[in-house]
Order: sequence, then structure tokens, then C-alpha cells
Amino acid sequence: MKKQSLHIAFVTDGQPFHGASPEEHALGGSETACVQMARALAQRGHRVQVFCRCPRPGLHQGVVFRDRRDLVDASQEERFSVVVVSRFFTALDLPLQAGLKVLWNHDILDAPRLLAKRMDELDLCLVLSRFHAEDFLTKLPAIAPKLALTRNGLDLDLVDRSTVGVQRDPWLMGYVSRPERGLKLLLEKIWPVLRARKPSLRLAVCGYEVDTNELPEAIVKEHVQIQGLLASSPGVVRLGALAKADYYRFLASCGLVLYPCVFPEISCIAALEAQALGTPLLTSDAFALRETVVEPDFRVGGDPGSPDYLDRYIQRALELIQAPQETQCLAEAARVRVRAHHDWTRIATEWENLFREQLARRIQRQAPALAASLVLRGDRAAAEELLQRGLPVPDEGPAPRDPDEEGLLDAMAQALAGVLTETGAVGVVSRDQGRTAQGLAQRLGREVREIDLAGVGKERVDALVIRDSLERAEDPALFLRQALAWCHPHGKVLLCVAAGAWPLLMAGHLARRHDLGREEILALLPGRSVSLRYLARGLVGQGADRYFAGRWLALASVAGPEPDSLDPGAGLSRTRPAPQHLLDEVKRAGLV
Repeated sequence: MKKQSLHIAFVTDGQPFHGASPEEHALGGSETACVQMARALAQRGHRVQVFCRCPRPGLHQGVVFRDRRDLVDASQEERFSVVVVSRFFTALDLPLQAGLKVLWNHDILDAPRLLAKRMDELDLCLVLSRFHAEDFLTKLPAIAPKLALTRNGLDLDLVDRSTVGVQRDPWLMGYVSRPERGLKLLLEKIWPVLRARKPSLRLAVCGYEVDTNELPEAIVKEHVQIQGLLASSPGVVRLGALAKADYYRFLASCGLVLYPCVFPEISCIAALEAQALGTPLLTSDAFALRETVVEPDFRVGGDPGSPDYLDRYIQRALELIQAPQETQCLAEAARVRVRAHHDWTRIATEWENLFREQLARRIQRQAPALAASLVLRGDRAAAEELLQRGLPVPDEGPAPRDPDEEGLLDAMAQALAGVLTETGAVGVVSRDQGRTAQGLAQRLGREVREIDLAGVGKERVDALVIRDSLERAEDPALFLRQALAWCHPHGKVLLCVAAGAWPLLMAGHLARRHDLGREEILALLPGRSVSLRYLARGLVGQGADRYFAGRWLALASVAGPEPDSLDPGAGLSRTRPAPQHLLDEVKRAGLV
């Protein structure tokens, strides 16, 4: 398969954020990871969109951020190479058109039965550590063939920019995780002893705000207890939520980060950040922290929270505090290892390779099912390229009427009315025996003539409508170049293109050679401002395997660079194999 850029969508829920959120305010780990991974993939030349609870939609650092409500339109209009669902796997139920559907997990698996019901819609299940993988395999063994190990990363440029000139304070301790993950243990059992032994120590606590309304009652009770301990503990200051740059400056100034973790961490971005800054961190030798915290001397063994663990933790913390030079040497060694392994740019490259390998393997193993999907979507040229053989050519006669023929003609006339002069000549290229020309003539109140591109003695038009023809041409770019030659240079062209799985909706659409979506239409009209409108026409099937059919109306100037030929395999990465029952029907019909 020809290497080409991928169209990647991230879909998530939860905490609201937008493209600049990591720089503007405190943000959760999975949300930060989503923004930074999206940026890293965009920097590699991919087209990337993020759908989330987005208070400020728009383009930021090469990534388009959109609100989750846009998924209704996107499911019909967009064709993705990869959809990455972050955390909230019920989004796999959405009928998003994508070659691969990937679940990016940031939590332990607490609802294995619900995920099991969505296994057919899942191609890859990304986990962040070996500990994380074991949790999934224990609770849902059937996930094994789809499990892939990745890891969290860091924006090292941001880390370095934010901490220029920061001096480390050996007496400043930090706690930077969620309160219920170890802060109560620290304030109740550990900090009083450390403070008594070293009265110069100060503890600063920071972290993003937690909405207790969504927490279990036991956790809410613990948060209340923690608030009381924060108020009564000597030498403790609450920094609250910090934006990334301020947070990194604080973290770089700490002599030691104290994290007596009692929570089953599946990665721990805070630990990665501390290590990348060369800040010593003392935590539990348990959960994924055994993998994330690379220096063994920064991990304390034993059952977290047990008396033995507490004794070990306090003793090790005092040893690190009392030997700052040796401690810093250990932290510098950890810094080098973490930076080499946890750069988002490197991880984005690994993701890209993983996605391409999955798509290539699918071509090798599921070519007939892919070809069936392509044929149903009207992309016979791509199906022939995939199978390396010609396919039967249906003889279907004129293009059929649209399910909303009058509404379609109204929309086309409305688009033309905004650009036509009073005397502007209009021409139509179509395969419907004059139906479009007659309908537009009635609506525009002027003569609309049909144009035969093979004709001679051309009388140029000011606006040219091309309907149900471009997608049936062997070479749409050549067809469009020939059609534009009939237009005045100052004129306009209006494309009316049938896109999607029309054969599942109605007869008469198997003759299409190409399934022209947004990306293909824009490629055919380079260097122009293109006004695009999608008209939904049908949704066929059940669940996430539903197929869409609709029409694109694209209005653009005639003047501009010549259309370039389309890559016949460009849409292959955005195609999912047809379900077995559809493959069987397509085979019975002799279409592949």
C-alpha cells in the first residue's frame, strides 16, 4: 500500500478541554495525552481531528478540535483512516466511517462485560504498561489478539521551555497526584515524622480540581478528611491547579516528590514528568510504577500503607533528603532514560507504524471483504486495484432519481442563484436524460442546456453543473478538465456527487467507479475556495456497522490549477471490511 498521510480522529468525553488547554490551565492526564499525541501525529503530516467537550473549537497546532456534538455530522461526512476512542469505549457504538477503530485505555478495566459486547467494533486495544495489559487479560482474555502495548509520553520541548533558570530547593517536597491516591497516607503517617526529623522541610500540594459530585461516597469522605489534614498539618501549602508551564516550574524546583501510592496506577504521567525534569521521586514498588519509575532506589517495597511499608518509606525518604548529591545523581540517570523513551514524537511514530501494519495485514487477509465494501460504496476502481483484476461492469442505464429529487434541485438552484449574473449561461453535464437541466431551468427562470463533452463548436457557459457523472468516469480528473474547458475562465462549477453506499439504498448506483468524498473533491479542485454541502440520504444496517449514503454539492471557481489524478488506493485506509453477510450477498450477485 502506498504510504500516504492518515486521517485520524480522537473521540473522548469527560473533562472539557480545547487545543490550548495544557498551556492555559491544569488538565487531567488522559486529556493532556490526547492533546499532545494529536499534535505529534499532526506534526508527522497526518490530518488530525479531536472530538471532545470542547469550549473553544478550532485549529490549534495543526489539529482541528471539535465539540462532541459534531459527531452526528462527522459520522456521515467524514471518512477516517483511524478513529481512536480515548477511555470512553461506548463511543465504539457510533457509526463512524473508519478503516481502524482503536481503544486507547487510561484506566483499569472496570466493565469487562460492556467492552466484550463491543469486541467486533474494535481493531486495537492500547494499554499503557505490562501491569495494565495483565489487568485486561485477566478480566477479558478474549481481548488478547487485539491488545497492543504503548506508553504515555511527554512534550519535552514544553518541559524545557518552562523550566529555564529554575533552581532546585532541597527542602521543598511536592505531592502532585490526585488526593485519594496517597495524600491521606502522606499527611497522616509520613509527613509528621519527616517534619519532626527535618523541621526545615516544606510540603507543597498541587493538582487539578476534582469534581466530588461524580465520585463514590467513600472517596468523597476521604477528600473531606484530606482537606482537614491539609489545614492542620504544619509546613504544608496548597498550590491548587497549575497550568503546565507553572506546574513544570514547580516540579523542577522540588527537592523530592513524595508519592506513597496506594492506587493501582497503570502508568502515572506525574512520575514521568518528575523524572524528565531530573526531580527525585519516591513512590511504591507496585502496580505500573515498577515500570514507570526507572530507578529502583526511588521505589519502596512492601504492601502500600502497611506498617512495614511506612517504616521503609520514611527511612528511604530521609536517606534521599540527607544525601542530596547522591540523590540528584540517581535522578539525572532516570532523566536520561525517561526522555529517551517517553517523547510523544517517538511514540507517535510507533503508533503510525502500528496503524499501517494493521491496515496492510488487513489487505493481505481480508481483501475480498474490503473489496465488497468498496463496491458497495461505489469505489470499483479501488476494488479492482486491490484485487488486481477487473470487476463486472453493470449496465444500469441513466442515473436514477434522487430520493428527494425536488429538494436536491432546489439546493442546486439555490447554490447557483448566488453566483449567477442576470445573463449568465448555465450548462449541465449529467446522465439523467435531461431531468436536471429541465428542473434547473424551471427554478432559475432561464435556459439551461445539456452539454455533451464530446461535442464540438463549444459555446462556453458561466456556470456548469456536473451531476452523477464525475464519479462514473474512469479518470475523474481528466473528465473534470474536459468539462471545465466548456466554461468561461471567470465562471463557476457545481459538482453534484453521489457518495457512500447507495447500492444498499436503491438500484442504479453500481456503475460508479469512484466514491468521492470531501477529501477527493477538494483534491480535484486544488487551489480554489470550495463551498461544500452534504445532503444525507440514508443509513443502512445496524449498530456501528451502518453504511451512509448521501450527496455532496461542491461549488468552486473554474479558474485554478488543473485537477490532478486521484490515487485509486487513497480511500482504502478509510474502508472497513464488509461484514460476512454483506460479503456473501456481494459474492452471490457476482460483483466481486
